[in-house]
Amino acid sequence: MPIYEFRCGECEARFEALAAAGTETEECRECGAPGAVRVMSVPAQTPKFVKTGSGNRRQEQKNRKLKAATKADFKAKRQRARTAAKARGKGS
Repeated sequence: MPIYEFRCGECEARFEALAAAGTETEECRECGAPGAVRVMSVPAQTPKFVKTGSGNRRQEQKNRKLKAATKADFKAKRQRARTAAKARGKGS
């Protein structure tokens, strides 16, 4: 069911309603008068989800750097943990 925009002839209120396809009139949400007519709505802007080629390359480069830094950090922490475990084992 599409959402249509209607305008009431009695109170001049504009409202949106979920109505069956092809509906031309609706009861007013404000005053309850029958016969609010469907009007043309301003179309929504097209969302821009796609980056340009250079934007994609920059993002991929940032992702590679972040992955490498995260991996290096993990390896360093793992090595410190192993070194600490060995030191505890020898000290006992």
